[in-house]
Amino acid sequence: MLPDPDVTVVVVARGGPRGLDRAVRSALEQSLPGVEVVIVDEAGGAPGARATARLVAGARDRVRAFALQERSGGDGRARNLGLRYARGRYVMFLDAGDTLDPHACKTMVTAAAQAGADLVAGRSVRVSRDGERTAHPRLYRERRLHPSIADAPELLDDATAADKCYRRAFLEREDLRFAGGLRYADLLFTAAAYAAARPIAVVPDRVHNRSAGRRHVAGTDLGDFADRLEIHRRTGALFRARGAEALARRVEARFAGEVLPRLLRELRGREPGHRDAFVELARGYLAELDEAFLADAGRIPAIAALMVLEGDTAAAMAAADYAPRGAGRPVLAIEPVERDGRVYWPGAHLGTALGRRVLDITDLGIATAPLGALRLGGEVTRMRRAGRALRVSGTVANPLGRLGRGTDLDGVLEIRDRHRDGRAFAVPATVRALDGQITWEAVFVPDAVIRPTGLADRTWGLWLRLRAGASTVEVRLTSDGTAHRGLVLPVRPRLTRAAGDRLEAYVAETGELALRVAAAGWPARAALPALRRAGRARLRPSARGRTGPPGDRPGDPASGPPARPAVR
Repeated sequence: MLPDPDVTVVVVARGGPRGLDRAVRSALEQSLPGVEVVIVDEAGGAPGARATARLVAGARDRVRAFALQERSGGDGRARNLGLRYARGRYVMFLDAGDTLDPHACKTMVTAAAQAGADLVAGRSVRVSRDGERTAHPRLYRERRLHPSIADAPELLDDATAADKCYRRAFLEREDLRFAGGLRYADLLFTAAAYAAARPIAVVPDRVHNRSAGRRHVAGTDLGDFADRLEIHRRTGALFRARGAEALARRVEARFAGEVLPRLLRELRGREPGHRDAFVELARGYLAELDEAFLADAGRIPAIAALMVLEGDTAAAMAAADYAPRGAGRPVLAIEPVERDGRVYWPGAHLGTALGRRVLDITDLGIATAPLGALRLGGEVTRMRRAGRALRVSGTVANPLGRLGRGTDLDGVLEIRDRHRDGRAFAVPATVRALDGQITWEAVFVPDAVIRPTGLADRTWGLWLRLRAGASTVEVRLTSDGTAHRGLVLPVRPRLTRAAGDRLEAYVAETGELALRVAAAGWPARAALPALRRAGRARLRPSARGRTGPPGDRPGDPASGPPARPAVR
């Protein structure tokens, strides 16, 4: 056993044995010699127990293992158990599947010792098949030292525990532990550590590698979301108890300005009843806050939050669409109204001064912008098989009745490769305007029109391209959760049916209705995984710098390509 180790790395064993092995090996192979590993197995079963036993046997002087007898619903209890048995002067946390940079412990301990810091924050990098992406890059541009979190409140934006190093004496002195039985417990733990730490060091060095391949619970899962809200409640209460009102408001504003819009966009993939239940949970939390948080959240996120407070699920999701992730273009998926020369979003919640102030979007220029500059939202209301043919129909948002005003409409339904620019299949669509309502319909034979190779082009988004006089308008299509349910289409990939034998409809995290190549029968089920791995390898170099249609990978922009794709 190591005498007085410098660092204890607490690894929570969850998932498969390969991920646990990677995490532990990365800790044991640190350039700093004095590193011990404490593995906590959260009732992972026989495979996890065997993997843990092998790791302990291979490095008995440096690896110890403990086990919880039952799953706790989060990592809190497991990490607390690891803290109980930690012997290092400093403590770091790591999840199975993730890894530490080879010099992570040396970098963190050196920074802590030089500055006398209770807490050191370093750079975390998300590693996926398409490359690497630094989390919160603006926080880690240079080496810094802050007397307290009040001097660097922006650090609260990175509230994960894994890319940080804590002085163990500090944790004991402040009696800092993770909340048990709740997911996102590390957010509250890190906030509490930030609040108490004197001083806090920040290093620009790469410390932590987060695997994008880990399974996770969807953020729109109701139980997961309820835990997240409870953690936010406790975090706000923590800061207020310490007299840090500004920090509490920052946490609340970030939830309303960043977290809630992202989850509302993902909510489009859920059924209507689930959506309403999600919004009701969010409404309960937002109703507890001072309405001043709306001013801190940002323009469009404030509209989304107010619509949640009003219980208007459709208007809240539409506002989230207009605040896209990354560099994506806004999608106008709702029809604003005009009152007394002002334009509002939408017109049903203007009975209060707060509503009129927050919902006034006159300056967005929706009434005056060229039609071609707008990206509209549309909904597929019906998808029905008729023999070999598929009949698809839906509606399009018509802002202030501008579509069809004195012009004929026609359109094309485009089925776009979601991972590579400029690749699409197209079929004519019939478009009608009646009393300001825009409807459309397209009929085609799927396996005669859609011919993917079956490798990298495994997901295809549905878009409508409208022509109104001299203007061309892009329409992102989504579904209310019922029109596409259970829809399965035949497909004939160019690489034969070994690359897939069916198309399944789903709503992507970006809110876009899409089709994905899948396998139902043999040999496709056996061949498809290997073919997709080959496709990802071919796609990887170009995907890192892509700016095209939205993908179902985290980090993809929530927009389609700016230019018309080539039709094939």
